[in-house]
Amino acid sequence: MQPESRQCSHTGMHDRLEPKYGNALVSDLVSNLVTSIESDQDLIRKVLEGNQRAYEFLIARYQDAVAKFIWRLIPQSEDREEVCQDVFVKVYLNLSKFRFDSKFSTWLYRIAWRTALTSLRRKQLPLDELGMDIESGDRSLEAVSDDERLHRIVDAEIRKLKLDERSIITLFHLQDVTIEEISKIVGKPEGTIKSILHRVRQKLRVRLVALRPEPRVSEGVA
Repeated sequence: MQPESRQCSHTGMHDRLEPKYGNALVSDLVSNLVTSIESDQDLIRKVLEGNQRAYEFLIARYQDAVAKFIWRLIPQSEDREEVCQDVFVKVYLNLSKFRFDSKFSTWLYRIAWRTALTSLRRKQLPLDELGMDIESGDRSLEAVSDDERLHRIVDAEIRKLKLDERSIITLFHLQDVTIEEISKIVGKPEGTIKSILHRVRQKLRVRLVALRPEPRVSEGVA
């Protein structure tokens, strides 16, 4: 049997929903709107009370950010989805341990960081030297615009950094996480985070200057 459709039908008189559908739809829309603007802490309280929809909104709010973070830490593309799934399973199972006096995003990134490290150790990859090669399949740099070319070069250079450098530069510059929060996520002092950021900026600057194309010499100029 086909599931009953909840789409509006044109009757030739007035386009309308049947009352039982209309009331349910309005209720869902209002509930979704209210839930979407609630704070992380309010959503967490609802999840702990058994509200599954609140958890879905909480995950939807952060799944893209976590995926981008994991994408830069895990070198094998086939492992990234598994790590992301592990992160959100751990979030669900440990949500009762969340301390409401801290930011949920910091707690979440901490779990993502540890889960990524666990995955890398399980595969016995050298964490201190772990870099990521440029994946095959990218279009030739000559075939893209200057802005896109620069973006691809910067992205490729970031992916060659050591794991801790890549994690910190990603959180700070691409995820807009504060130095204080990064310190809590990766378990390093704030001064160390600042030093790593400075060192990575210098390293990227040197690499980008080396990759900068030589200016073209106009024909006929001696």
